[in-house]
Amino acid sequence: MVRVAGGDNHRRGLTVPCLPVPHATVFERGRGCAPQGGTALPIRHSVALLTLASLVPIGAQGASAQPIVVTATRLGTPASSEPANVTVITARDIADSTATTLPQLLSQQAGVVTRSLYGNDAARASVGLRGFGATDTQNTLILLNGRRLNDIDLSAVDFAAIPLHSIKRIEIIRGGGGVLYGDGAVGGAINIITRKGGRAGTRAHLDMSLGSFATRTLDADASHTGSRYSLHVAGQAVDSDGYRANNELQQRNVQADLKLPQANGEWFLRMGGDSQRLRLPGPRTVDPSAGINQLVNDRRGTATPNDWARRTGDRLSGGYSHYWQNGAEAVLDVGYRTKNEKAFFDDYTFGGKYARYLDSDLSTWSFTPRLTLPLPLFGHSARTVLGVDYYDSRYTSDRSLNPSTIATPVHHLYVTQKSLAAYGRTRLALTGTTALTAGARLERVRITARDHADPSAPGGSFATQAPPADRTDNVYLLDLGLHHRLRQDLSVYLRSARSVRLATIDELFQTDPTTFLQVFSPLKPQTSVDVGSGVTYTPGKSRFSADVYYLRLRNEIAYDPNTFANVNLDPTRRYGLELSAAVPVTAHLKLQGSYAYMRAQFRDGPNAGNNVPLVPRQTATVSARWKLPHGSWVSAGARYVGAKYFDNDQTNNFGQQIPAYTLVDLKVGRRWHQWSVTAAVHNLFDRKAYDYGVRSLSTPGKYNAYPLPERAFTLSVGIAL
Repeated sequence: MVRVAGGDNHRRGLTVPCLPVPHATVFERGRGCAPQGGTALPIRHSVALLTLASLVPIGAQGASAQPIVVTATRLGTPASSEPANVTVITARDIADSTATTLPQLLSQQAGVVTRSLYGNDAARASVGLRGFGATDTQNTLILLNGRRLNDIDLSAVDFAAIPLHSIKRIEIIRGGGGVLYGDGAVGGAINIITRKGGRAGTRAHLDMSLGSFATRTLDADASHTGSRYSLHVAGQAVDSDGYRANNELQQRNVQADLKLPQANGEWFLRMGGDSQRLRLPGPRTVDPSAGINQLVNDRRGTATPNDWARRTGDRLSGGYSHYWQNGAEAVLDVGYRTKNEKAFFDDYTFGGKYARYLDSDLSTWSFTPRLTLPLPLFGHSARTVLGVDYYDSRYTSDRSLNPSTIATPVHHLYVTQKSLAAYGRTRLALTGTTALTAGARLERVRITARDHADPSAPGGSFATQAPPADRTDNVYLLDLGLHHRLRQDLSVYLRSARSVRLATIDELFQTDPTTFLQVFSPLKPQTSVDVGSGVTYTPGKSRFSADVYYLRLRNEIAYDPNTFANVNLDPTRRYGLELSAAVPVTAHLKLQGSYAYMRAQFRDGPNAGNNVPLVPRQTATVSARWKLPHGSWVSAGARYVGAKYFDNDQTNNFGQQIPAYTLVDLKVGRRWHQWSVTAAVHNLFDRKAYDYGVRSLSTPGKYNAYPLPERAFTLSVGIAL
């Protein structure tokens, strides 16, 4: 990866077109990633891939009053019996919240930290669990219907491509979840399950919204459920000028879910496509020594009026599930996902001489069969899941001076990554109130990387070609947990897990800090061992939980601002406390709240005892929903995010921190017959805040920041057909 050195450089290094770019270069981390361009939805590969024979079966379990964690854990067990801190957000919870985007919704949960560089309908936002700062995206595994959305490059998961109205539920599993899903689930996993066909019959819904910053949104979905099949189709179109100058967004999404029920199972097919244009406004600079404070004097301005990004993507998955009366289940499924990302970052100092343009393609095949068996072990009832995960990714990236020179790129990267894993996890009922969970995963990942550099290409005067790289990593992941129910409404758990994170392509391809030549860096796999314990109390319809955790990490992969390279850090640790509560005060009033205390520290090396940047020590949320007469309702929510160290401030000596802030949202609505109207105010008290900033290493007191939007309004009208 080519990086631009110097703490005062306005733009941090060359990375793939997607944001945020946690390891980009010295000063601006985040300038560029993802999309500009067409609005068409290119579902080019929407042909069913499979005809799979049935194998072994699963019989349905008895009905449970507790939320069922099915996809995220690959075990059909109630959330209340998992030895982990699990949160299930239902479609009803989503409708009751003040959130209008998925990152906003997730930020209302304990221990979830979000960052938004643009504040424009979740475009390029990052979401993380348990305090990993700039590498949140790489340490929190995001799943859509059980399939990985984290890619082998540094691209942020595009939450803007998943509209809230298409979500059935969300499962948040905190703590290492690598046994069931592989590398990257160090802080935990978030699984987003989309809607499917519902009650018998045909129905549709249309919702239109207008909001501040010339934001227009159209949401539509339709479903049909009959004896022969069920189908759900959803789409969304968003157009917005954005809070900032050069901040326009155009987003298009469509997805479909088809199910064909059989006597003892079902065929299923899921398809989706998305397209996004995004203008990149860049940061605002504060430099006291030069008398510059753009956060105050030009908060909504831009210094990068020519920067843009574009993303298009398709996804297709399908397969067959078979169930048996004894409670066994077999699932055979295949998936294919592809995306194209383009981004342009102009050079505003030397007349375009050092501009950058990227055009990258990534395609991933996956085959993830699994088998769930209710077989007794050692004389006790047990439920075991066995599976194989195979992923085959191919990545190409052309990097040139500007769009007009893409035919003669400075660098052409070609990378393949193939991973094969086998895993097993068992839940063993030791007694009627105590269960032991144990699992293991063996995973083999092979990367082949090639770089072709052309020093004669425009802008390629100093280009060097990275030597070929072929590497294979063999890793293992473990988990062990004990869950005990003290009484019907009170339970405790104790767990431990070993997790792994492998370096992405853009972390491997970089400039060697000693030779200044392009290389594929031999970064070691990052490993983590975590322990956690918690208690849950569920009197009536209320729920209270308290959880503590501790993680010890070795070879953590992160960007080092002193060498301008991605490195394996000295040993680090995370520990903290998570509290949550939900109380129906009356039949018409419900209150919810959460609190998280997080510490992320270096535990060895020159920064031993220092705090990891971009991790707030405390976060808290509170929300309320009040049902009023005649179909009216009011929802209110407040979110507090504590102060945190600036990016690049590993030494903790910058002298200031990203300030704490509290944002309050309010939403009111009314339903009558098939119509609904809602009005929302976001950032009700018009607070001026930012959740990402990066310090200068060469100029005292100077930093770049990305301001969050001030007060904004939304009015929506919906009709059910």
